[in-house]
Amino acid sequence: MQAKKFAALGLAIIAPMSLSGCLLLPGQFDSELNVMADGQFAFTYRGQIQLVGLANLINDTLEADATQTEFTASCYGELPDETKKAKDDRKAKAKQKAEADTATAAAGIAEIGGDDNGTAASKSSQTDSGMTDGSESVSEDAAIATVEAASEDFEERDCTPAEVEQQKKEWDEQQAKNKKDKEAAKKMFAAMLGGIDPSDPKTIERFTKEVERLAAWNKVEHQGNGVFLIDYATKGRLADDFAFPVIPRYALGNPMIHITRWDNGRVRIEAPTFHNDADVSLMSLMGAGGGMIPGMGGSNNKFEPVEVKGSFTIRTNARILANNTDEGPANEGGLQVLRWDIGPKTYGPPMALLKMD
Repeated sequence: MQAKKFAALGLAIIAPMSLSGCLLLPGQFDSELNVMADGQFAFTYRGQIQLVGLANLINDTLEADATQTEFTASCYGELPDETKKAKDDRKAKAKQKAEADTATAAAGIAEIGGDDNGTAASKSSQTDSGMTDGSESVSEDAAIATVEAASEDFEERDCTPAEVEQQKKEWDEQQAKNKKDKEAAKKMFAAMLGGIDPSDPKTIERFTKEVERLAAWNKVEHQGNGVFLIDYATKGRLADDFAFPVIPRYALGNPMIHITRWDNGRVRIEAPTFHNDADVSLMSLMGAGGGMIPGMGGSNNKFEPVEVKGSFTIRTNARILANNTDEGPANEGGLQVLRWDIGPKTYGPPMALLKMD
């Protein structure tokens, strides 16, 4: 059962990610992209990136749900050493009692039905309710009595020492298996995040150092719970595509923003995670998991995602062929400006299509 539960957890996490393709999400941020008609560009991102918050959510769930803290024995029905004769005697007594109760009920109904002193209204009422013929009521009583007698086999009772010992042995074996499955699941989910284990500060420190030495990453500061505060700035010529962030040796899914060169001088700009759409928000990942895994997304979870909130601005002197801003382009300093305010009311990721010289 535990292995199936971890498999379901994997499905609950992978399913939303298969739609968004991302393991990286922004937090609170400001980002700006300047794209000139001659191909020159400059890009900045200052703010938070949520990298392993999802893994923290997974680990919290595994820790809370993988093991039971206390052993309790439960036993039902007849004792395991009860003889067949004793069992038959017990059932015979239950049957006799049921038959006696049924006979008493039938006699009472017959007495009521044979009473000539009753008023016409009372007799009519008895007829309507089926009380003049006691067969139906008696059969119902018999059925109830039979169920009550059979239910004795499912009543909880005190366990024998042998039963307690056997159940404790099985419980210990299951606990050991749960622990092994949990460790395997943690390794699997850590592999999804490029080997980063949020419960191990050493992997966070290694990741931070590797990112800091990359060009354009001016600042990388871990704020805890897999949330990093960064200052990123780069510029150059759009000879080919551009994506952010791209970190070597870490399989972190699709980038948060990418610029794609098309034919005929067209450039498409997309920021798929710069919004609060249900497919990519960590809130939705909690909800998706919570619907399938006990304890996930509930009040016991220590994980609190950072809200995706900020601004994204594109400045350009190229021709704007398409965009999904609310207001359209504005003119500032001789450049066309597209601006998106990212928050709870953002219904789609920023997109713009430009025509270069």
